Amino acid sequence: MVTDSRRLYFDLSPAERELADSVHSISATAHLMLQLSHFKAKHQFFTFAREAVLDDLEHLRRRYFPTRDIAEIKMLSKPTRLEQQQVILRLFDYQICDAAAKAELEQKGQRVAMLSTKPIFILREALQFLTNHRIVAPGYTYMQDMVGRMVSGERRRITQLLSQALTSAVEKQLETLLQGDEGIYRISAIKHEPKDFSYSELRQGVGRRKFFQVLYPFGQTFLASAGLSNESVKYYASLVQFYIVYKLKRMAAPTTRLYLLCFAYHRFRQINDNLERISHQCKT
Repeated sequence: MVTDSRRLYFDLSPAERELADSVHSISATAHLMLQLSHFKAKHQFFTFAREAVLDDLEHLRRRYFPTRDIAEIKMLSKPTRLEQQQVILRLFDYQICDAAAKAELEQKGQRVAMLSTKPIFILREALQFLTNHRIVAPGYTYMQDMVGRMVSGERRRITQLLSQALTSAVEKQLETLLQGDEGIYRISAIKHEPKDFSYSELRQGVGRRKFFQVLYPFGQTFLASAGLSNESVKYYASLVQFYIVYKLKRMAAPTTRLYLLCFAYHRFRQINDNLERISHQCKT
């Protein structure tokens, strides 16, 4: 910990000081204070090598045990460390993320994924859920895997619904987006925003809107019936902007169709807004 953080988190409340004073070994007391400070900072427990926390231990020694030597502070055994963690959990009214808590967290993640499939959004909401329920967050790998499952699960739900609802006409129109003409793919040509409010840009906008007009009614009905939020639509649409055509073609067909449909729906609305602004400026 940096110096200012040490001062803040190594300050002990009366209850914390009473807990520390109940431990008689200098090693156990110092490590209890150490675990307390890191828990207050992150609401998590960590396993450290001695070298990684030597500065923290030295700070504790100078502050609370000035007459003792740093060499007297030994590393704790695993049972003692885990026992201290249980004491700290009781003190702060927290609980470990056990199987039941993980099941609740997964259910929360599934609901959140229906609002937005942005991984960072799901992660933030999951961490907020844990904080609100005073649950220690699982390790980074578990959280990363869980977010990945939520994103994949929601995408799988939507693509299955899309495969059932898709008509041959809509499917053909989506495939047209990835067709090339003299090395220029249609999707690449219609990704770009208008450069200005000129007449030529206005004509191009009208042409792009005409192309998307076939897809928009289907997209509007399907996305609403499937329960896809505006945030998820924008996110999936942004992936079409992010990936090159080659990558889109290499994806599983249901996934590509979902991304393209969201892009077409979102782009149609953007083009409409742009044309309305251009029309308004021309009138004024």
